[in-house]
Amino acid sequence: MKKLVLIFAFVSGVFVSFSQSNLNKIPAEPIEESKFSFGVKGGFGHSFLIPYSNPAFKPCWNAGVSAIYSPFVHWGFGLDVTYSVEGVKFKDLENTSTIDLHYVRVPVKAIYFFRTYQNDFRPKVAIGPTIGFLTNTKDNPGFNKTDLGANASLGFNYRLLRAVWLNMDATYYQSLTDVYKANGEKDLNGNVRLDIGLSFGF
Repeated sequence: MKKLVLIFAFVSGVFVSFSQSNLNKIPAEPIEESKFSFGVKGGFGHSFLIPYSNPAFKPCWNAGVSAIYSPFVHWGFGLDVTYSVEGVKFKDLENTSTIDLHYVRVPVKAIYFFRTYQNDFRPKVAIGPTIGFLTNTKDNPGFNKTDLGANASLGFNYRLLRAVWLNMDATYYQSLTDVYKANGEKDLNGNVRLDIGLSFGF
């Protein structure tokens, strides 16, 4: 965990340094649109397994990097690589049990941006497929090594500086494949979370 935080901080510093030439410029109209942006992101929320009743809160989090290519005014395409801690927590009157599932996830997104690039505040919606690779397979025998699903999100980008954006998204992930075939149920990963990130335009 400490190594992950250090890597996250180092990458953020590199992006800030790389964009320094743009940061010192006073925004003037028209602001030239950045076709590419790269940044860091992290999120926190609640994860579960369908179809089980799951009244207990199971914290989940993720951290990684994000890239966006936006060749059009309103449309863009995103690619993330994140380390995601998920799973499920079962709780009744007598017992509590937890399953921790750790994935390297690669979401691919189609993004629609409202308003234009010259606006500092730009709401957005995104949707796309996601593949995950289970990293703690030894702790979870019987679980599939891969998980295929879809992400949907609603959020906004807010310009902090000329080439730096704050990104916030309320995201829902739903697995589409059975992640545990050792029983008669169709076990599907799911989570809801709030993602926050910084992106730097080029």
